[in-house]
Amino acid sequence: MTARFENGMAQWEHDVDNIHWKSILHEIDEALADNLAAEIGFSSFERLEQASELVAGEYYICHLSDGRWTWWNVETYVTEDPLFFQSKTELIGYIQQFLQLDSNQLKRLDGGLDQAVQMKRCLYCEYEYDPQDADHWDPEQEQLSYCSAACATSSVLEEMKDGL
Repeated sequence: MTARFENGMAQWEHDVDNIHWKSILHEIDEALADNLAAEIGFSSFERLEQASELVAGEYYICHLSDGRWTWWNVETYVTEDPLFFQSKTELIGYIQQFLQLDSNQLKRLDGGLDQAVQMKRCLYCEYEYDPQDADHWDPEQEQLSYCSAACATSSVLEEMKDGL
């Protein structure tokens, strides 16, 4: 081996020894969580988590703007994609089987799902958002719904630009 190669290896070993693995793993976890949110249709994991309801353990549900329901778990996202269901009945059937619910638990689940807020889709960025979230912007006309004042402003500016 040449001295240059040995020096390069020593430098590489030194660099590897000084990597802060916990911060790298934390960054990877954050990126995976944001990817999960994007797969479901949200702009960030924080917004997905706020819009979702905890069912059991780390399993959440969310009622999407198109009427579908999603079942997700950030802890198992690496190996398990979020599941999507066309109806509440389909979702209940899955959860009942997955969690082995008895009839009382099933009634509580059904009642809890009735309380879940259905999301809306922003007309500008097309991300899902919780209409009860204080950050969203909804003018008096219900049809014009934006997830934020920034999206509403950008939409108006684009319309003005297009009109020139």
